Formats: sequence, structure tokens, C-alpha cells
Amino acid sequence: MKTFVRIIPALTLALSTLASAQVLDQKSATVSMDVGRYAAITGLDDFVLRTNDVSGSAGAVYSGSDEFHLEANSQVHVTLTGGDLSNGTNSVSTNYNLDGSSMQFDTAADSVHAGTHSVAAAAKLGAISAQKAGSYSSTITITVSAI
Repeated sequence: MKTFVRIIPALTLALSTLASAQVLDQKSATVSMDVGRYAAITGLDDFVLRTNDVSGSAGAVYSGSDEFHLEANSQVHVTLTGGDLSNGTNSVSTNYNLDGSSMQFDTAADSVHAGTHSVAAAAKLGAISAQKAGSYSSTITITVSAI
């Protein structure tokens, strides 16, 4: 028991010395990082234009659409480009839009963005003999640019 009684004061003295230790030097540093602008389009697939008119008839309108998801960590400018549907020799005038409006839009300023958008196309046939029967296609491109 005497040994235990002697250890307690020694331990108390050692702890009090540590608690009252004087700081001799101290430095601070700032930790930082720079997150680059980034955007991604997912879920855009091929789609087929269909008509409610008699297929191949004069003035038949073919239309279709697809949805895609856009995610961006800053404001972005989105544009759609696409050409007329073609079978290699004949073409059919084709109109495109994003979200039922124009072929471009900007996301909200000074903000991130995560949303679903639509791309649509419509083609109208001319006279019956204005375009050859068969398969027609075109490629669309959706481009996301930093603002």
C-alpha cells in the first residue's frame, strides 16, 4: 500500500508538468482544392420517328423523342445539332428541339444542375414521289459547353 501511495504523488506531478507545458512553436496551414467544371449526359438512346398518317403518303408527319439526363457542377450551355433524315440519295426535311422549344438552352447561373431533358425530331414528307420509300436516318449531337 505504501508503494501505491508513493506512486500517486509522482504520477500527479508528471501529469501537472505535462498540462502546464509551454508551447514553443506552432504553425497553421490552409488545405484547399480546385474542383474543375464537369458535365455528363446519360440515357440518350437512338429513337425512331413514327407517323399517325398513312406511311409514305403525301404530307405525312413522322415524329419521335427521347429523354436524357444532364448533370453539371456549374452553369452550362447545351446545344443540339442534327441533319435531315437521308437514305443516301434522298432526304426529308427534319426539325429538332430540346425540351419542346429551341435547339439550345442555358442552365441556371452560378448553380449545379441535375435534370431530365427531352430531344425531339419531326420530319414531314413532300409529295408521294418526292422521296424514295425505305429507311432514312440522321445523327444528332448534344453538346454541353462551359459558360
